[in-house]
Amino acid sequence: MSAAPSALLPLLQQVLLGRDIACTVEGDDLLLGSGLQLTPHSVSSNERDNGGWQTSTVIETRHAGLFADGLFEYQHANGATEQESLLSGFDTWVRVDLATLQAAVGAEDAPDLPMMGLTYPSGDEGEEHERTVVLGPLAHYRARELDDAAACSEDDHGSCPCCLFTKSIDAFDDLLKAHHFLAIRLFASRDEQGQCEADCRVNGHDFAPALPLLRAYAARWPQAGLEFRKQYVVIRTGSPSPA
Repeated sequence: MSAAPSALLPLLQQVLLGRDIACTVEGDDLLLGSGLQLTPHSVSSNERDNGGWQTSTVIETRHAGLFADGLFEYQHANGATEQESLLSGFDTWVRVDLATLQAAVGAEDAPDLPMMGLTYPSGDEGEEHERTVVLGPLAHYRARELDDAAACSEDDHGSCPCCLFTKSIDAFDDLLKAHHFLAIRLFASRDEQGQCEADCRVNGHDFAPALPLLRAYAARWPQAGLEFRKQYVVIRTGSPSPA
């Protein structure tokens, strides 16, 4: 069983309004004051044998002036009921992904997130163009706490909001030199045995070149048992000053 797409719109609207984000319904979309246009889609919804529900959805996001072709991200969640699972997935997306997108497009009520400025030559004339990297909230889990010396080591900056991106930045060099709007999902983990895993998507699509760099970064973390770091990073053309 899966929720009909038309049933998802009021659920996403409920989450937005619950976080004081104004939105209006336009057909199958929700339009925000920032110009972002959101369209939720159902992927799967299954009742688990041991109780509860597991759901997967996709939210497609567009902005007429910055990324009219759109980008998308998946929401995988669990809940006691199908509706609770859907709401949970949407709420996580709003808190992390939407917050970062809102900051990138210069929404008036966007959260204050850290940003980096990059400068690249553009075209045969070598004219420079600026890129702004908006660093979304970092999800960071460690099974064990570290002592102060290990937590402040040169190889690891703990919950630093920039390291997950800067340690893999070389993989995005060509994309960063262009003018495209980019939404990057970064994930790295290391288990108790030292096995490192990584995942990366750009505008919703798998991006394999970043995986070796993310795994290498995870391999340098001080041993703390199971650990993972996950972040949504958005890059737009222009300076880090408000849009």
